[in-house]
Amino acid sequence: MATTQREAVFVATISALSQAGINFVVGESVVHDVMTKEIRANVVERVCTMFQSGEVAFKDTDSNTSKLSDTKELRKYVAGLVTNWHNKDKSLNAGAKYETKNPGSRAGANDEQVKELKNLKTRLEAVGNTEGALKVAEAITKRVEELKAETTSKKLPEVDLTKIPEHLRDLID
Repeated sequence: MATTQREAVFVATISALSQAGINFVVGESVVHDVMTKEIRANVVERVCTMFQSGEVAFKDTDSNTSKLSDTKELRKYVAGLVTNWHNKDKSLNAGAKYETKNPGSRAGANDEQVKELKNLKTRLEAVGNTEGALKVAEAITKRVEELKAETTSKKLPEVDLTKIPEHLRDLID
């Protein structure tokens, strides 16, 4: 059975720290306190090797097959994976629950309109048009709010009014 991605990062991290002569106490030490660029690069390399050898579970999708065949793309994916588990694995961060630093900061990141508005804002700022940049910033905020509202409404469950008492039906819009 293949190792989970979380387990792969854990094993590679402990191994790399041990090789570097660092006495890391699982569950009590914080990996970010002892991690260096060199050790992190070693962890990423080890996890990449585990992926390439088939030791790590990886869904059989076109995207993942592409990552496995492109070393640069695999490293990029694994680097993010390592960061993710270094943040979230309680055995690597002294049992602390990970708190997102900027919740919602990626809202609208996949929206073409938001991307183009951000490009326009950057361009206006570069030429010193602060008034225009502020207008575009307002448009970005408005668009992100629209996207959040769409997402929220999609998550709402359908309600079968026939099963709701009549005196409560007017509460559903």
